[in-house]
Amino acid sequence: MALVELFFLLTFLGALLYKWSVSSFAYFRRRGVAHERPLPLLGNVPLSVMLGRDSYVRHSIELHQRLKQHKVYGVYNLREPLYYLADADLIRQVGIKHFENFANHRQGIGDEHDTGDSSVFSKSLLSLRDRRWKQMRSTLTPSFTGAKIRLMFELINACNVEAVRYVERKLEAGGGEGIELELKEFFTRYTNDVIATAAFGIQVNSFVDEENEFFMLGQRVSQFSFWGGIKVLLYILMPRLMKALRVPVMDLNNVSYFKRLVFGAMQERREQHIVRPDMIQQLMEAQRLFREQQQLEQDLDKDAAEFNDVDLLAQCLLFFSAGFETVSTCLSFTSYELVMNPHVQQKLYEEILAVEQQLAGKPLDYDSLMGMNYLDCIVSESLRKWPPAIIIDRMCAADFELRDEAGELLLKLSKDDLVHIPVVALHYDPDNFDQPDEFRPERFDKEHKHEIRPFTYMPFGVGQRSCIGNRMALMEVKSLIYQLVLRFRLLPTERTPLDMMASIEGFRMQPRELFWCRFEARQTPE
Repeated sequence: MALVELFFLLTFLGALLYKWSVSSFAYFRRRGVAHERPLPLLGNVPLSVMLGRDSYVRHSIELHQRLKQHKVYGVYNLREPLYYLADADLIRQVGIKHFENFANHRQGIGDEHDTGDSSVFSKSLLSLRDRRWKQMRSTLTPSFTGAKIRLMFELINACNVEAVRYVERKLEAGGGEGIELELKEFFTRYTNDVIATAAFGIQVNSFVDEENEFFMLGQRVSQFSFWGGIKVLLYILMPRLMKALRVPVMDLNNVSYFKRLVFGAMQERREQHIVRPDMIQQLMEAQRLFREQQQLEQDLDKDAAEFNDVDLLAQCLLFFSAGFETVSTCLSFTSYELVMNPHVQQKLYEEILAVEQQLAGKPLDYDSLMGMNYLDCIVSESLRKWPPAIIIDRMCAADFELRDEAGELLLKLSKDDLVHIPVVALHYDPDNFDQPDEFRPERFDKEHKHEIRPFTYMPFGVGQRSCIGNRMALMEVKSLIYQLVLRFRLLPTERTPLDMMASIEGFRMQPRELFWCRFEARQTPE
């Protein structure tokens, strides 16, 4: 009898779970929005992607190709209905023309009313909303101008030197015949050292001290653990419950480490009047100017953005989390494309030799690096094929009618509806880029760049909410690629994937074989 009761109980609970898992699946049908039939609980996310056997990137591209003729289509991300924009003019409306109504990202995991170390996440530029975001963005923008980034070039170039020395030491130890390196780890050590010196003002050499505290912490923060994935999934499925339980996504011990690091550096600089051309210095200066402006205007508005030391720490944490993984991934994919396209690598090498001749023995400087047209084309094409953010989102602030260029009503959006821009799908759309699977840097040269339709190429986002640190990221990528190609040939190994897209699995931008590359020393040109 007990077994029968248990059977009925499990059947009842299973029926409730099923009904809950499909309860939102009438959303797009009622609104007349094109979409594909969702699966219970998974929505339009294939089970093969959830299990890590297929790529979410490829799934997004293929889904877009099937639905793009509708200009707006719907996607069920698990149970959550999301609008996707497939039309460049609609993206312009949301990202530029009507930005004030689409200024915010979706509500983050952190909450502005949290207290203690957990509150830091809600104070970063990525999480701030409305007027608080606008004031903070305006305050931080001067810290990321070309002139300010130029000041950091020597700090970053010192990290380039150590990265090159590491490869040279490996070559010497191997008898000079060439070595194989896993690029993601190699570049992660480089970006770790760059962030340590350029953002936090500490000297770290992860190529010598391979298990230094800063690097090991970065590894813990950036590695996507199984439990971390479960927590993110639960925040998507049951956000209210997870917030009520105050379950942190990031280990708060890591926050405490950065808190001691940043506040200690700030205190030392204030007491000893130390000035250093790094991000902490830029943020301290921005904070000082912000406070002076507030006092001048006597702004007592409670909704005005603050810029206390916790706000400053929040921006440092954002730069760490964004720069640690994003730049190393971009370097890995760019190097991979150079490996698989030797004619592109050779043409870049020739451009580098021309710059070396102009420098006449002087070290590489910021202006010479940024003046390299072909290098810029290579990095731009790499960002097209492998963008840092494959999808970007905007939240609708008030009811809005989305119309096409002819004025025809396509969609009535309600307050808090989420609109998404499928960046990677647009980058692989043959209507936007001919033969999108091919790596062709010439798409971005002076003769062809004008052919790129506006709002179809968005590696750093769109409009006022685009990535504030893109100049620094590009400098990091270009400066190290320059030094590596100048000194080494980058060649494939037996473990280098021939088809990168087929090798990427799950939600991570990383092939199953990892990024293996063979380095061989170049002969010094006469």
